Amino acid sequence: MRQNDIKGAPLLSEHMPVSIIERGDGFYVIETTFTDYHLNAAGSVHGGIIAAFLDCGIAGGGASSRNKGVGMYGVTITMNVNFVRAAGPGDARVTARVIGGGASTKFVEATLTDGSDGPVATASATVKVIEMPR
Repeated sequence: MRQNDIKGAPLLSEHMPVSIIERGDGFYVIETTFTDYHLNAAGSVHGGIIAAFLDCGIAGGGASSRNKGVGMYGVTITMNVNFVRAAGPGDARVTARVIGGGASTKFVEATLTDGSDGPVATASATVKVIEMPR
């Protein structure tokens, strides 16, 4: 089972642990594994689960734009999700990039892929980056 690398989301530790694959200056890549637990009645990953995973990438991407994310936290202010196709059980990845913004408000785009052709979903968001309390 995956270890949850995202400290600000303890609920994910049990239900959808997320691994940080890469973190750079405004660039963030995370992975999870969808299981039968994440499926809706139609047999595909529930849209809310997809949106939550995209949100983790978007918030982390925003935070990574300051001090490479060290001591920083991203809070999603707005998010627009576009569902492109269904996803099933298996590994999934979100790649997020900051595309603009100021010192504390960032505009972030993210793509969720699962190893098949093309994206599962995309998202664009506004993220407030704050310094974590010590």
